Amino acid sequence: MLGLRQHCRVVGDSMHPTIKSGDTLIYIPLKEKIHLLKKGNMVVIEHPQKQKTLLVKRIFKLDLPFLEVRGDNEFNSIDSRQFGFISIENVIGIVEQIIPKNLD
Repeated sequence: MLGLRQHCRVVGDSMHPTIKSGDTLIYIPLKEKIHLLKKGNMVVIEHPQKQKTLLVKRIFKLDLPFLEVRGDNEFNSIDSRQFGFISIENVIGIVEQIIPKNLD
C-alpha cells in the first residue's frame, strides 16, 4: 500500500504503447468512488472469467452499472470484445501513474 494508493506490475502488451510489460502502475482503489470513472480512464479490473487475475484496460463505454473495457493494443488484448461488458464490481481501481520499467 502507498497511502491511499496501491501498485501492481504489468505483464503483457495489451495496453502497448501506453503501458509496457514490466511497468509499474500506481492506482487509486475504487471502493465507493464510482463518480471518478470516466470514458478513457485506465482501470485495474478483476478478470470476469478468471479468478485472481487482474487486467489493465481503458474504459471504452460507461453504462453503469456496467463498463465496456478495451486494451490500447487492439490486436493483442483480451477485453470486452471477447468477454462482454463487466460489472462495476470488477473494477479494483483507477490508474493514476505509470512508472516505466527502466525507472524502477
